Amino acid sequence: MSQKHVPVDGRMIREKALSLYEHFGTMTETPERKAFMASKGWLASFVNRYNLKNLRVTGKAASADQESSSTFPHEFRRLVDRKGYLPEQLYNCDETALFWKKMPSRTYIHKDARQAMGFKAFKDRLTLVLCGNAAGHMIKPGVIYRACTPRPLKNKSKESFPVFWQYIRKAWMTAILFLEWLQQCFIPEVKSYLRAKGLPFKALLLTDNAPGHPQAACAADENVEVVFLLHNSAPLLQPLDQGVMNCKRAPHEQKSLTKIIKIHAPVL
Repeated sequence: MSQKHVPVDGRMIREKALSLYEHFGTMTETPERKAFMASKGWLASFVNRYNLKNLRVTGKAASADQESSSTFPHEFRRLVDRKGYLPEQLYNCDETALFWKKMPSRTYIHKDARQAMGFKAFKDRLTLVLCGNAAGHMIKPGVIYRACTPRPLKNKSKESFPVFWQYIRKAWMTAILFLEWLQQCFIPEVKSYLRAKGLPFKALLLTDNAPGHPQAACAADENVEVVFLLHNSAPLLQPLDQGVMNCKRAPHEQKSLTKIIKIHAPVL
């Protein structure tokens, strides 16, 4: 796959090894042999045996203001206690970019190769809008894409989509789109959820202080209180930043890698 300019990471090697085992393993299987699992330990041995090097293709760093974040949790707790919010009424929303044609950021190459091969990174992206409460309820995900109706979705009713669909040329959140999401997705979904729980419609929405999250959101509904995180504190304080976003992206990336393996490296 290296010759085809496809980065190969550990997940892809293990996935391919499992597919080979499933195809050829039954021919040599004996009762006393353990089932092959393509574990991380096996991968480490494989890398050493074939003198593979692991190189970074791309990367980025993030920072957060720890000092200004230290007092916010106490202030937030006092607010919740004072107004009597229940876990079912405490929501957090955030956006994350999904490069749906994303390739691995690292690749294995032979030790004699001086550098990783070049490849064209596909930049087609969309924005995922995720929102959930402290009781574990997630509302319908939002998707912001650069086109109103991509060709594969032509003649499809957006109301039937499992996501709240929005579009803008740059495929990122704006103040107008956020207010639209708040009125047409968040409020109806939360109302329905709380009604089913037998709880009054009262909610607190915690979000970061991004340009696409306008102060006008505070006036969207008298029963919805919007609280903005301090500037540059979201990575430390925002619940959705504590692994939830990655859990949502990971299944898509895994399916994409599996499809790449089947296309570029068939068993036969």
